[in-house]
Amino acid sequence: MACPSISANDGLTMLRSIARGLLTIADRMERQTAADSPFGNAPQADRATYLALYEKARQAAYPEIDAIEAESGFAIDRGFLDGLALHTQVVVKKSALAWPHGRVLYALLRDYIRRAGGVGQLTVLETGTARGFSALCMARALTDSGTGGTILTFDTLPHDRAIHWNVIDDNDGPRTRRELLAPWHDLIAAHVVFVWGDTRVTLHRVMPERVHFAFLDGQHDYPSVIAEFEHVAARQQSGDMIVFDDVTPDRYPGIVKAVAEIGATRGYKVRPLSARADRQYAIATKA
Repeated sequence: MACPSISANDGLTMLRSIARGLLTIADRMERQTAADSPFGNAPQADRATYLALYEKARQAAYPEIDAIEAESGFAIDRGFLDGLALHTQVVVKKSALAWPHGRVLYALLRDYIRRAGGVGQLTVLETGTARGFSALCMARALTDSGTGGTILTFDTLPHDRAIHWNVIDDNDGPRTRRELLAPWHDLIAAHVVFVWGDTRVTLHRVMPERVHFAFLDGQHDYPSVIAEFEHVAARQQSGDMIVFDDVTPDRYPGIVKAVAEIGATRGYKVRPLSARADRQYAIATKA
């Protein structure tokens, strides 16, 4: 299916202003909040442990992800990807580490831009910022394609309150997300706007006219996924895309149910994609 052409959106400047205004309000709220970090109040491991986890995870093979890159003709720079992952994806947890979604988002967004003509302004929407990995992979896609655009990324985690993030950088003490991502400041300044708050509230306060591409990785229950989808779908045209994370039956049945419904009755063609048994995605393209 042909992807619609992208034209410059005169409302993007206003959109950035509104989103940053919300962020400013949120920053004041964060400074008034004494809540502990959701990742604890001390480093979860020493540097050597994080580095060992990193080296093990980066060796994993993902044949289906390789195929997506080959099909699209685009692959993110692996030095950039792994360097970013070391500071944002390498965490101490029970399940195996993986960051192939960065490859998926980059390849799909680059391919979308190519099919659209590669010129103009895009609006990308993400729910579930976490430490910022996915947003920066998509920002890199915009930069590498020479395309202007804004990535609106939503999360309840603070942006300008120093906390521990369960990453290697915690060994230097608590830091804000802004500080954690400082090495990638230029990408952020060019493309990324962080919006703090629950998407059930904030999504309806930041309403772009068009959402060309979206990555939904926020709340993992059926009602929340459907609500986020409906917000995005109302602002998409034929050929626009939504990528869903964690479409894994035994862990997130609500996401699986929502994605099945979207493919069956909501006017989207859904393509499943598996990195491994416990890390699956879905790519939905509007008919």
